[in-house]
Amino acid sequence: MAGTVRFIALRHQLGSAPAPEDFALHTMPLTAPGEGEVLVRNLWLSVDPYMRLSMSTQAGLHAPVQPGQPLPGGAVGVVEKSNAPGLAAGSFVVTMVHGWRDAYVAPAATLQQVTAPDGNIQRFLGLYGLTGITAWGGIHGVLKPEADETIYINAAAGAVGSIAVQLARSLGARVIASAGSDAKGEWLTGTLGADAFINYRRENVGARLRELAPDGLAMAFDNVGGEQLEGIIEAMAPRGRIALCGAIALYEAENYRAGPANLFTIIERHVAMTGFNAGFYFGRAPEIIADFARLEAAGQLVVEETVVEGLEAMPKSFLDMLGGANTGKMLVRL
Repeated sequence: MAGTVRFIALRHQLGSAPAPEDFALHTMPLTAPGEGEVLVRNLWLSVDPYMRLSMSTQAGLHAPVQPGQPLPGGAVGVVEKSNAPGLAAGSFVVTMVHGWRDAYVAPAATLQQVTAPDGNIQRFLGLYGLTGITAWGGIHGVLKPEADETIYINAAAGAVGSIAVQLARSLGARVIASAGSDAKGEWLTGTLGADAFINYRRENVGARLRELAPDGLAMAFDNVGGEQLEGIIEAMAPRGRIALCGAIALYEAENYRAGPANLFTIIERHVAMTGFNAGFYFGRAPEIIADFARLEAAGQLVVEETVVEGLEAMPKSFLDMLGGANTGKMLVRL
């Protein structure tokens, strides 16, 4: 035996929006690594909207997690014991499965070894990982903005949205960004360079889009779905293009996979709507990371992180993120 591990689990299947009392801290035995395995001590845990889907009972991309079982998620950790050639103790590794806990044993072949010369190893959960690759895929892989085209990005102050805003600006696009507070709006326009801001909590998004883009949107990067996506469709110019990244507004709905009610508008206006996820772009990670490094060196990329301390804080951090409390990437440091 290698000791015990602490982990966060659901107390019961969720029937509605999650609350702090729906989560519990548990311990379980941690065995020594077998042949080809390593023991990893987590250093950073990722907090992401998609995690809500594994807490649902709906069939979808992410299988439901049973109560009492460790919740899955991304993490960066250090190898403490190795029984695998090629992955020595002291190495840093990334997992997309063994988050929400402070340690785990896993086959070395299932982990990604990483190095961070600047010491910011957590970036492999954000800019250099799921967050950054998702933003890059939506902007460069799907939308491909051209100079002076207008793009609307919602949830723009979040982990993915904030990077997407800056990538679009670096290509010369005119960016309309939305978020849920004026403070975030000031950050988006004053620091990240967005050209205009919409506070979706106190403004009519459709009316503001008609005001800010009277000829229609050339592009939209949608992280929200639901009514916001329907508003985007109504605001699109003929032959516009939409990148579908997420649907956080629907994650508490009876069917988070439901489509927009005004789908026929896409036909009428010859709009291209493309769904995507980071998995389609992970093979290009070295190219993407190099692109981010170039933008940072040129002063064209700001990386913002909201950091909370301790495994016990993971449930609240997750709920806060769903409520929009974070700016940039939400992380828990162990």
